[in-house]
Amino acid sequence: MTRGADIIAAIILLALAIAILVYLLHWLYRRSSKEVSFVRTGMLGEKVVISGGAFVLPIIHNITQVGMRTLNINIKRAGDKSLITKDRMRAELVTEFFTKVPPEQKAVATAAQTLGNRTLDPEHLREVVQGRFADALGEVAAKMTLDEIQENRGQFVKEVTKIANESIGHTGLALETVSIISLDQTPIEQFNPANTFDSQGLTQLTEQIESRKKKRNDITQDTKISIENKNLETIQKELEIKKNEEFSKYQQEREIAIQKAKERTETVKQRAEKEREAEQAEIRNQELVEVAKISQNQVIEVEKKLTETRLIGEIEKRRKEQNEIEKNATLDIRQKDLETEVKILNLDKESEYARLEKQKSVEIRRAQEKTATIKEQSERQKDAEEAQIISEQGIKNARIAQQRNLDAHRIESERETRLLDIEKAKRLSIEDHQKDLEVINKSKQVLKSKAEEQVTRAKAIEAEEKANSVKYVEKAQGIKKVDVITAASKAEQDKFASMAAKLRYEIDAAGKEALNAAENLRSDASRRSALRLKLAEKIESIIRESVKPMSNIGDIKIIDVNGLPGFSGSGAGSGDGGTGSIISNKEGIGTRGGSLADNVVSSALRYRAHQPFLDSLLKEIGMAPGEISNIRNILGDYENPQKDYHMNFDKDPTKGPKRNK
Repeated sequence: MTRGADIIAAIILLALAIAILVYLLHWLYRRSSKEVSFVRTGMLGEKVVISGGAFVLPIIHNITQVGMRTLNINIKRAGDKSLITKDRMRAELVTEFFTKVPPEQKAVATAAQTLGNRTLDPEHLREVVQGRFADALGEVAAKMTLDEIQENRGQFVKEVTKIANESIGHTGLALETVSIISLDQTPIEQFNPANTFDSQGLTQLTEQIESRKKKRNDITQDTKISIENKNLETIQKELEIKKNEEFSKYQQEREIAIQKAKERTETVKQRAEKEREAEQAEIRNQELVEVAKISQNQVIEVEKKLTETRLIGEIEKRRKEQNEIEKNATLDIRQKDLETEVKILNLDKESEYARLEKQKSVEIRRAQEKTATIKEQSERQKDAEEAQIISEQGIKNARIAQQRNLDAHRIESERETRLLDIEKAKRLSIEDHQKDLEVINKSKQVLKSKAEEQVTRAKAIEAEEKANSVKYVEKAQGIKKVDVITAASKAEQDKFASMAAKLRYEIDAAGKEALNAAENLRSDASRRSALRLKLAEKIESIIRESVKPMSNIGDIKIIDVNGLPGFSGSGAGSGDGGTGSIISNKEGIGTRGGSLADNVVSSALRYRAHQPFLDSLLKEIGMAPGEISNIRNILGDYENPQKDYHMNFDKDPTKGPKRNK
C-alpha cells in the first residue's frame, strides 16, 4: 500500500517536473522563422539565428529581429524633383526597388546593427534608403538622354541596381531588382527659364516641338496635296472617259448620219434612174404609136409633119426634164452631203460650247458685276453732281441778285453824275471781268476738287483691285502645283483655240456694251458737268483770244450821235429844231443841254436806232457782235439748262437756239 502511494507520488512529481520544464522551454527558448531571423546578444556573445532557435534568458540576453521578406520601396521623382538627363531635359520617373536581407549570418548581423527593427516595416526602411536610391537614379540619368533611357531601359536598370547595391551593401541589404513603372517628360510649365539646366532643356525642347510641328505640318500638307493630286487625276480620268463616251457617241451619230445620207443618195439615184427608164419607155411607146399612126395616115402629110414636130419637141422637152431631174438629184446629193458635214461640225461646235459655256457664264457674271459697280458709281457721281449743281445754282442766283444790286447802284450813280462815266464804266467792266474770272476760278476749283475726288475714288478702286489681285496671286500660288498638272491638258485645248477666241471676243463685246450702257445711264447734268470741266480747263485761252482785238483800241470816247444819217439832231427839250446846244465842261467833254433824264433817254434811243451802224463799226475793227463776251456763253445757263442748247444732248445740235424776232 505504501509502495503504491510512493509510486503515485513519484509519477506526480515527475509530471510536475516535466510540466515545469516544458513551461521553461516555452518561455526561454526563441525560434526563428523563414520570414524573421534574430540576433541574440549578451552572455556568451553575439549569436545569429537563421531558421533555428536559441535560449534567451531574461536579463542576460537581448534579441534584435531582422525581417527576411522582400520589401517594395516606391521612389517617385516628379515636378521640381524630376531627374535631369544628359541632354538637360527633365524626366518624371516612378520606380519600385525590391530589397531584402540576404540569408547570411554576416548580412543579418549587419542589418540588425544598422537598421534594427526597420527591416520589418517598409515605411521605416524607406526613410533610410530613399535618398540613396534617388541618388542612384540621378547619377545614371545624368549619363543618359531621355531617349536613351526610354530605348535602353534594361541598361538603365542594370546601372541603377549596381550603384544602389554599392550604396546599401554596408547596411546588410541586398537589392533584388528595379522596376520602372512610369517614364515621361516633365511638363514644359515646370521648366524654370532662370535655371541653367532648365533653360538649356527648354531651348532643346522648343526646337524639337517646333521642328516636329513643322514636320507634321509638312506631312499634312504633302498628304493634302497628294489627295488633291489623286482627286485631280480621278477627275481627269472621269472627264477623259466622259469625253471618249461623247466622242464615241458623236462618232456613231456621224457614221449613222453619213450612212443615212448615202442611203438617201442611193435611193434618189435609183428613183431618178427608174423615172428616166420609165420616161424613155413611155417615149418609145409614144414613138411606136406615132409611127403606127403615121404608117396608117401616110396620106395626111401635113398631120405627119405636125406630129413629128410635136414629138420632137416633146422628146426634147422630156430630155430636158430628165437632165433637170438628174441635175436636181446630183444637187440633192451634194446638199445632203453638205448637211451631213454641217451636222458633224455642229456636233463638234456644241461639244466645245458645252465646255466653254461655263467659262462664258463666269465672264459674263464678272462683266455684270463690273457693270453694276460702274452703274452704282455713276449714280453716286450723279447724285453728287446734282447736289453740286444745286449749290452752284444757289450761289449763281445770289451772285445774280448781287449783280442786279450792283447794276441798280451803278445806274443810280450814273444819274447823279456823268462826269465819271468813262472811268466808272471801265472800272465796272474790269470788275465784271474779274468777277467772271473769279466765277471761272471757283468753277475750276469745284471741278478740280471733283476731278480730284474722282481720281481719289479711282485710286481707292485701284488699291482694292490690287489687294484682290494679291489675294488672287496668293491663291494662285497655293494651287500652283495643281496648275502644273492641269497644264498637261493644254494640248487638247489648242484644237479649239479659234472657238475660244471667238467666245472671248463676244465676252469683251458684252463687257464694252455694258460699259456703254453704264455711260448712257449718265444724266444730262453729269454730261454738262464733264463738258464744263473741259471748257473750264480752256477758259483762260478762250478769254485771252476773245480780248485780243481790244488791244488795237487806243482809247474810248463817247460822242454825241447827232448828225448821223437818218437822225434829225434836235435834242429833246431844245426847242430850236436844230442841232441843239452843246455845253463843254472843264474836262472838254461835251454835254447837251437839257435835263439829265432827257439826255439819258435820248442817248438810249439814239443808240438803239443806230445799233446796226455800230455793229458794222465793230466788225470793221475785228470784233463781231456775236463773239464770246460773257462767261454764260461758255459755261451755259445754270438757271435753266433747257435754254442752254450747247448742253442739251437730247436735241439736234445743228438747230441752235431759238432767237426772238
